[in-house]
Amino acid sequence: MVAARPGRIDRPQYTIRLALRAMAHRLLDQLFPWACVGCERAANFALCDRCLADIRWITEPLCPRCGLPLASPPSHLCGRCLARPPAFSRLRAIACYRPSEERDPLGIALRALKYAGRRALAQPLSTLLADRFPFDPSGYDLMAPVPLHLERLRSRGFNQALLLAREPGRRFGLSVDPGLIVRVRSTSPQVGLDEAERRRNVRRAFALRAGRTVGGCRILLVDDVCTSTATAEACANLLVDEGAAAVDVLVVARALLH
Repeated sequence: MVAARPGRIDRPQYTIRLALRAMAHRLLDQLFPWACVGCERAANFALCDRCLADIRWITEPLCPRCGLPLASPPSHLCGRCLARPPAFSRLRAIACYRPSEERDPLGIALRALKYAGRRALAQPLSTLLADRFPFDPSGYDLMAPVPLHLERLRSRGFNQALLLAREPGRRFGLSVDPGLIVRVRSTSPQVGLDEAERRRNVRRAFALRAGRTVGGCRILLVDDVCTSTATAEACANLLVDEGAAAVDVLVVARALLH
């Protein structure tokens, strides 16, 4: 028998550990009632009514192209979209948060889902996305989550964008294609990068899965957070280049840096 090299991952055992961890999380979610992830008070939802009321929901005025909240009406194209129109037709977030505000309840929930493995938070956040769905669902042929690279998917155990897409897909009868786009290059986390670095980081990072075609399709991309639109634009550019008729983007939150 050949001994495994130091640092080499034993794939079967690794897969078993991920499955056991997922089972443990599901069991705990069934045995114990929700506590608000924002303030830790007892709640029937991931966020209690008080924390939900503290969320800054996005309404007009906003940029009709990238969905950036604006300081005063009327809604109008922001400077970035005027100077360089993105490949997507529209991007909308249902709420915004500032990463620097540690007690922001939506930010806490999103970070717990994404970085702390709180997979159970995906369902209530996906429900919020469906409750506040900003588009006409009849305008799309399918939904596609922004993908993770295989290495990150293995370490995290799930793609949060796919989990977030499920409730809108179910409620509005939209097909969700989890494998339409693949991330072909592992990239550094976008957190902490400026806008130019974010765009360089995701350049040529995505591809259409072999055998898939999107000619003439109207596609809704789904992700958890948008900060600079770099990831959304990289995916939208790919889909438009492959012949998609239109690409819109839906995210839970728009991260505001200032």
